[in-house]
Amino acid sequence: MRQYATVRVALRALWVHKGRSFLTSLGIVIGIGSVIAMVSAGEGVEQKLDESMETVGKNIILVRPGARSRAGAIADATPLTRDDAALIRKQVGRLLKGVAEVQITQRRVASDAAAWITLVTGTVPELQAVRDWKLTSGRYFTREETAEAANVCVIGQTVRSKLFPNDSDPLGKAVRIDDRLRLRVIGVLASKGRNPAGADQDDEIFTPFTTLQRKLVGEERISAILAAARSDAVLGQARDEIVRAMRQAHRVASGAEDFDVSTVQEMAEVAYVITSAVQALVAVIASLSLLVGGIGIMNIMLVSVTERTREIGLRMAVGATAGHILAQFLTEAVVLSLLGGVLGVASGLGAAAVVAKALDWPIIISPVIVVVAVGVSAGVGVFFGFYPAWKASRLDPIEALRYE
Repeated sequence: MRQYATVRVALRALWVHKGRSFLTSLGIVIGIGSVIAMVSAGEGVEQKLDESMETVGKNIILVRPGARSRAGAIADATPLTRDDAALIRKQVGRLLKGVAEVQITQRRVASDAAAWITLVTGTVPELQAVRDWKLTSGRYFTREETAEAANVCVIGQTVRSKLFPNDSDPLGKAVRIDDRLRLRVIGVLASKGRNPAGADQDDEIFTPFTTLQRKLVGEERISAILAAARSDAVLGQARDEIVRAMRQAHRVASGAEDFDVSTVQEMAEVAYVITSAVQALVAVIASLSLLVGGIGIMNIMLVSVTERTREIGLRMAVGATAGHILAQFLTEAVVLSLLGGVLGVASGLGAAAVVAKALDWPIIISPVIVVVAVGVSAGVGVFFGFYPAWKASRLDPIEALRYE
C-alpha cells in the first residue's frame, strides 16, 4: 500500500503539470521512436534483399571479362570464350550445380500485337540448373535445340505482358527480333521481380547460344559465365577454384588477372554494410536524443523539487522519511521517462508502418527491441532522476517549511 500511495502521489504531481510533463518526455519519445523505426526499416531492407537474392541465386558465381579495380574501373578486358566455360566444368564441376555461358544484347522484339525493347540472352540449357528459375508454362530449350541453333525462346513475365497483353499463355506464338529473326515461344518464366541492383529480371528473352550468335549478332563472344555452387558451404572453395582455372586458361599469374570472379553474396554485402552503417548512425543520434531527454528530466525534476520544498517539509513533518521522499521523486522521473518510452514505441511503430507502405517492403517489429526500448527509457528515468530525488530527500524539514 505504501508503494501504491507513492505512485499515486507521483502521478498526481505530474498530472498537475501535464503539459510540462509531456514536453519533458519529448526527447525520450524522439529517441525511442527513431530507434524502433530504423531497426524495423533496416530489418525490412535486409529481408527484401534476401528475397531478391533468392530470385537471383545466393550461390551464384559470376565470371566477367576484365579485371575490376576498387573504383569499379575495368582494365585489360580479354574476351571470355566457351573454352573457359568448358575448363570450369571440367575442373570445378564437382562443386557446382551447373555452368552457363551467356551472351546478352538489347534488341527490339515484336509480336503481332505489340513491340518492346528488351534484353535477349543467348545461353545453354544448364542455365535452368544454375538459376533454378521456375516456369509457369512450357519448357526450357534442349541440348539438341542448342546444337541445331533452333528458333525457340523462353520469355519473362514482363516481356509476355508487353508482347501478349491479352494472352497469359503464349506458347507456340512467334516473336520477331529486329524483324530479322523469328522465334517460337516454348516457355514462360514465373515472375522473379527485381534483383538487388533494381533491374527487372522478368524483362528478358532467352534463346539458345548458337541461335543468337549465328542468326542475330554474327559473332562469337561471351558476356559472362554463370556458375552455381552446390551449397553455401562450398561457395568460397568453388569461387577460388574457378579463379585458379581461369588463371590457367588465360595463362596469367595472381594479381595480373584479366577477368573478374565474384559472388552474389559479395555484391549484396555492400548493401548490408550500408544498411548497418545507417542503423548505427541512427542509434548514435537516438542516443544523443535520449541523453538530451534525460537531462531535460533532471532539469524539470530539480525545478519541481524547488517548487515543492514546503510540500516536502510538510510530508517530513507528518512522518515521511527520506526514503519516502526519494521514492516519490524517483517514481516521478521514471514515470516521465516511461511515458516517453511508451509514446516513442507507438510513434516508432507508426513511422515504421508508413515507411514500409511507402517503399513496399515488409514491416518487421522485433519484440525484443520494443522491450529493450521501454527498459532503456525506465533506466534513463532512474539515472537522471536519482540526483533530484536524492536532493529532495536530503532537505531539512524545518528549513523546508520556512522556504518561501
